Amino acid sequence: MTEIDQLRQKIDALDDQIVDLLGERFHLTGEVGELKKKGGESVYQSGREEAILKRVVARGKALGLDGLLLQSLFLQIFVVSKRKQL
Repeated sequence: MTEIDQLRQKIDALDDQIVDLLGERFHLTGEVGELKKKGGESVYQSGREEAILKRVVARGKALGLDGLLLQSLFLQIFVVSKRKQL
């Protein structure tokens, strides 16, 4: 196996972990949605989204990641999360 193949295997494993984590996150947001419904709360809570974006962008920048990329990714995650809570 070449060095490139080894690196690609590691990338594939990381991709699988990302998918697993997204699955776990969406499962939890579904549970949050159920609790919001029971409590009569709104699905959309802008303060929560803003706090998450601020936290993940700062964390990503500390790791050398592009803040706009992270913001874009998480905005898409929020869209799916809100749909699961309806």
